[in-house]
This record gives sequence, structure tokens and C-alpha cells, in this order.
Amino acid sequence: MTSPDVIIVGGGLAGCSVAWHLAPHRRVLLLEQGEQPGAEASAQNAGMVRRLGEDPYERALALRTHRWLEDGPPEEDWPDAPSRKTGALLALTHEPAHLHDAASHLKDAGASIEACDRPATIAPVLAGTRLSFAWHLPDERVADAWTLVSGFLRGAKRHGAEIRTHARATSLIIENDRVVGVQTDRGPIAAPEVVLAAGAWGAHLTPSHLHRPLLALRRTLLQSAPHPISSPEHPWTWIDDIGLYVRPEGGGWMLSGCDEALDPPKHIAPGSRGPVEPLARALALDKLKGLPALRDLRLSGGWTGLRTFAPDRRPILGPDPELPGLHWAAGLGGFGVTCSYAVGEAVAAWLQSEELPWLDAAPVSPARAFPRRWAIRPTGDVGAARLIASP
Repeated sequence: MTSPDVIIVGGGLAGCSVAWHLAPHRRVLLLEQGEQPGAEASAQNAGMVRRLGEDPYERALALRTHRWLEDGPPEEDWPDAPSRKTGALLALTHEPAHLHDAASHLKDAGASIEACDRPATIAPVLAGTRLSFAWHLPDERVADAWTLVSGFLRGAKRHGAEIRTHARATSLIIENDRVVGVQTDRGPIAAPEVVLAAGAWGAHLTPSHLHRPLLALRRTLLQSAPHPISSPEHPWTWIDDIGLYVRPEGGGWMLSGCDEALDPPKHIAPGSRGPVEPLARALALDKLKGLPALRDLRLSGGWTGLRTFAPDRRPILGPDPELPGLHWAAGLGGFGVTCSYAVGEAVAAWLQSEELPWLDAAPVSPARAFPRRWAIRPTGDVGAARLIASP
């Protein structure tokens, strides 16, 4: 490749999606510090495409991505479908109105969503569970992150993008108050535009005068042995206010107690997947006591992964007005699969000075006002958040 027009730092779902959208229009170079793209946070998620999120801008991204998945991505890049329809139950125990505003937004956008009086008839895993409210979304999906990443890369390469692995970005190159490239462990690379899509590692690359706070939180996912009521047709199920989700997987269940633990990357090198801690495992098991249908569940394994947030839990997207040439695709939290397509579309459009009718740029701007404190949920319970100071 001749000198790139755009360098994308980070080969996760966000970076690969940006590359896919930009490659037909710009010379794109994607840098991934690891052995292959999609091996960090993108590989550590549960794969649920969730539109009923708390933040309206996250929902806008999720609606756009869901519609694309539902319509079917182009077969030339995705010979195997990256997602399938399973349906979902979003339930609540002590905060029945917690998702009412979000549900109204989805209904106005044309999504199929209805209050559900008998959730166990749709999701047998909820049989005997005490709930105060439930929403049924029959069209929700599960996506395979690696299939998504592979398709984004296939299309980007088809349009001439270059993918470099084992290429660690160490800093931005700034001249005359604008970004002009990236310094890597292999030397400098010049480009007039740089997109930071490095997840939990992005904060290490920005100059100190830019306040772009990103917080890495570690979450635990567990897998169970085969279980009789698990089936591919069973909808994934999330008890949102206490923080517990279960999804059929491999004849058993993939589940999480939605724990959150502060754990910024301790080094720049890849390798963020971690072991299950006893306390997080005990938390999930305690929450499972509220699901009588799974009281006999045997856990067989699990892992922990990083989820990166801004203080307002909203993505940081688009051009940085305080540093020309710098663009962001960061702070996707646990919604990389859910928002991946739309994040790439938005960042690519704004990089090319195009308007988006479905997403306002200001609320996701890197230069927006951020809260001075984060609300994290150590136990996953929305009513038990803990405030921590912004760095």
C-alpha cells in the first residue's frame, strides 16, 4: 500500500467495521497489536444483540445494526450468516418501570416489543421466578462476533485495505496541533486521519491535554454443563435490574451475574481474557437461586473480559474537535456486537463529512461534557451502583 489515508488503531468489532465502511472510499490501514483481529473484548462477549438498552443513542446504534443483520449482510463478505433470530425476554424484579422509556422508543421505531404477563410460557427458564414486569422482543438475535469480524475484514481487504497484526501503536504523531500519523513499535506511519478503536487501550494513546475518560470494567461469563431446558430456540433472557442473563449455548447455558470490577489494562500488550474469580462465581450462583428452573445447574467453565465505558456509558464516536485528524470509535461497553455495524457506518460517514439522519453527532462527540464520577455496578444490580472519581 502507498501511504494510507486513514489509520485505524484496533482490530476489534468497532475498528473492523470502520475499515469495512471506509475501504471503498479511502486507503485504509488497520493496526492490531495482537496475533489476529477480534481476539480481545470482541471475543469475550455473549453475542446477544440487545436493542432494549438504557441509553437512547446506544439504542439508535442497536436499531440500525439489528436492521442490517435482519436484512442479511452481503453474501460476498458473509457467506455464512453472522446472526440468527432467537427472541428475548427482558424481565424485572423490583424496578418494573426501569425499561419503560426504552420500550417506548423501540415501539416508536417500529420494533416488535410487548409487555408479557406470562414470561415462562415463552422462556421456560423463568418458570417459578418472581418478577414484577417483563418485555418480550420476538425478533431479537444472537450474533457470532468472529463471523462478524471476518466479514468486515473480508470486505475491507476486497477494497484494498491493509491489515497489520503484531503492530502496536504507542502514541499519536502530532504536528502543528493536528494528528499526522501513528508511532508504532515498528516505527512511525504517516496518515492525515487516525481512528482510535483500541478499546481499553485507547486512553494510553491520547495526549494528556485531551480529557477523554475511558474506564475498563471486567465482567465474568460462565458456561454450564448440558441442561434439559436449554435449546437453540429458547430466547435469551435478562433480568435487568438485578443483573443476570442466561443464553442457551452448546446444550447448556452461558450466563453472567453482570459483575463489574475496575481493571484497567496493566500493560499495553494484548491478552485481556482472564480467569473466573471465586467471588464473581459465587455472585452468579446466588442470583441463579432466583431461577428455580436452573437450581440444578452445574457450571463447567468461564472467563472474564474487559468492557470499556465513558463516564456516561455512551459511546465516544466521530471527529475530535480539539485535535483535527483524530477520530474515535470507543466506549462501546458490552455492546460491541449490538452496535458494531452502525458504529462503523457513523464514524466513516463523519470522517467523510457526511450527515447521518438517524444519529445526532453531538451527544456522542468526544468533546462532550462528561460526568466527574462514574457509576459502576459491582454486583450488577442497578440499585447498588457505586460512584468513583473520573481520572
